[in-house]
Order: sequence, then C-alpha cells, then structure tokens
Amino acid sequence: MKKVLIAAAVAASCIAPQAFAQTNGASGFTGFSVGANANASTSSTEVRNGSDYGDMGKSSQDVSLQAAYGFALGNNYVLGLGATYALGDLKFGSANVSALSGSMKGKDAYSIYLEPGYAFSNSTLVYAKLAYLGMKGELEGSARGSRDFSGVGYGVGVRHKLSKNLFLQGEIAQSEYSDEAVGSTTFKPSSTTGTVGIGYQF
Repeated sequence: MKKVLIAAAVAASCIAPQAFAQTNGASGFTGFSVGANANASTSSTEVRNGSDYGDMGKSSQDVSLQAAYGFALGNNYVLGLGATYALGDLKFGSANVSALSGSMKGKDAYSIYLEPGYAFSNSTLVYAKLAYLGMKGELEGSARGSRDFSGVGYGVGVRHKLSKNLFLQGEIAQSEYSDEAVGSTTFKPSSTTGTVGIGYQF
C-alpha cells in the first residue's frame, strides 16, 4: 500500500495552506511533515467456528513511515491530515478452535487519518486521532489463506519540537478491524499500539 501513502501525502500537500490563519502556537505545526515511528503492539484476534470460540494474541514490533499536512484553525488549534504505512509484519498469535489450528500475521498495514490538536506553544502539541485502517491478514496452519481487513483506529498523542523543523512524538492507539471468514471460521483482529517517533516539519 505504498501508493496509498504517497497519494495521501501528495493530496495533502496540494491543498492551499492559505485556507487557514497561521499564528501563535498553531504556526509551529502547520505545513507538510514526514516521520518514522517505532511501534510496539499487543494484538488479539477473536476466532469463531459455529458455537466454538477462541482467542489468540501476540506482542510484536514494527516500524512505520508517516506523511501529513497540518492546517491552523486559529491561534492554537491544528487539524492534521495524513497517512502511515508499516514496513514490517504484525503477529496476531495462534489458536486451536474446533480442531482448527492456525496463526495470523498482518502485512502491508496502512492508515489514513484526521488529527485534531491543540498547540500549547510553538513547540508542544497534543492531539487526538481518528483513522481508517487496512491490512492483509495471512493465515497459516489448517486454515490457510489471506484476507483484506479494514477497520477504524483512535488514539491520543503528543508532539514536541526539538528545533524549528525537528520533532519527537509519542502516541497510544486502539485498532479495531472487521471480521473476515476463511471457510467456516471467522477472524476479528484488534490491537493496542504504543508509538514513539521522530519527524521533520517543512
């Protein structure tokens, strides 16, 4: 889904920044930015086959890239529009349900998000996040195959400028995906992710 990330970044950068005033705290977080994040996720997947139910979970880490554009909505409020793309795989664990044994991992995970924030100063921003999510889930074991999962994510974070252009950020987010079936078995993954990252504001 690299094309999704690139397309979202290009679309955001083409929107005229003159649409909103850029003053006071908000001015420190407007314009185009890019970043890289290290993510630690605790994942859980509900597995159902008829009346049988199981749960599989796993902790894993990956790295993601982000691109975003921030718009000032007055002196201190900022609205960000952006996208992320994960470079690694997420492990969703393994389970045994109705004589079915299998494991799942997520590949090519991406998000497209809105990020309303409040700038306490030109150097510190707190924000909330609402995202559309997508990934490919690959199943191994007696249930084999791949399915495209979509869902929603929400979270909160803080971004702090180290200089005019360089910033650090930290975030915690929850991801909830739709359920998808492989044969008579359905899988519904979710995860909680903590993120630390570094970025550059142009």
